[in-house]
Amino acid sequence: MKTQNKNNIKRINALLTSYPFCVKDQTPLQLAKKYKLEIIGPALKEKRKLTKAEIINYIQTADAVIAGTEQYDAEILDNAKNLKIISRLGIGLDNINFAETRKRNIAVAYTPDAPSNAVAELTIGLIINAARRILNVDNDLRNNKWNRFVGLDICEKKIGIIGLGRIGKILAKLLKPFNCKIFVNDIAPDEKFINENNLIFSAKNKIYKMCDIISLHIPLTNKTRNLITKKQLLQMKKNCILINTSRGGIINEKDLYDHLKATPDFFAAVDVFEQEPYYGELIKLNNIILTPHLGSCSEKSRYLMELGAVQNITDYFYDRQNANILK
Repeated sequence: MKTQNKNNIKRINALLTSYPFCVKDQTPLQLAKKYKLEIIGPALKEKRKLTKAEIINYIQTADAVIAGTEQYDAEILDNAKNLKIISRLGIGLDNINFAETRKRNIAVAYTPDAPSNAVAELTIGLIINAARRILNVDNDLRNNKWNRFVGLDICEKKIGIIGLGRIGKILAKLLKPFNCKIFVNDIAPDEKFINENNLIFSAKNKIYKMCDIISLHIPLTNKTRNLITKKQLLQMKKNCILINTSRGGIINEKDLYDHLKATPDFFAAVDVFEQEPYYGELIKLNNIILTPHLGSCSEKSRYLMELGAVQNITDYFYDRQNANILK
């Protein structure tokens, strides 16, 4: 593919819709400047993600978008007359309507490897926190209650991982020192990885019924939306720990609220929500940990995501091969 000379490109307007961005390392912004990417929109200055109305306003002059988890539907894309590429900060692409981008010949790019370790590490943290109720007893102590809660051992427990992709595989390896029995499920199981790591492939219903801890690592699709509802929750152990660091919408939030309220020994940890920011009913409960989509928010992960998102755009406009750009 012929490479364009950067001197032939006057400026590329790149709308940044998400935050944080370049909080710890300015290299992605320096790369953007080198290749004439002008970051537009108030996200950087005001340190916040953009609303849908703001995206509709600013996308009208954008050649590219550095995107978060906000939706890219026909309404937004109808206003994107100059848009050539949407470059996602992260791995999930469920927020992009591919039928609409293809109709408009808009490329889509992502950074699939960048957040994987950070999400897996957060999952480990949530598992330990939930098992020992660290946040609960911390809150008790701050309120003058000396509550020596007797928690759950992780060692030798049965742990279910639903989704054995990049993150699921890292999580399985991180759990090895705990000497757990790890049961996994995936629509396209990597049998070699499963055998090499002594994992046990199981049906989802079996995982629901027998595992002490269940962690979700699957994309949001029509098939996985509301994968976990009242029916599946009732199959789980009364003291099961359910973790979701994948996508909001995979667990039905109303059913989860009802189940947690009715089953006080059941515990959940959720990092992702159907609508973000989240201020819903789950906030009222004590048997759940809620985090604001922190999975990718480590220094290394953010750096790799931000650098990759900018690189995807420069590669597109300067005609360089890049496997992370989807036509």
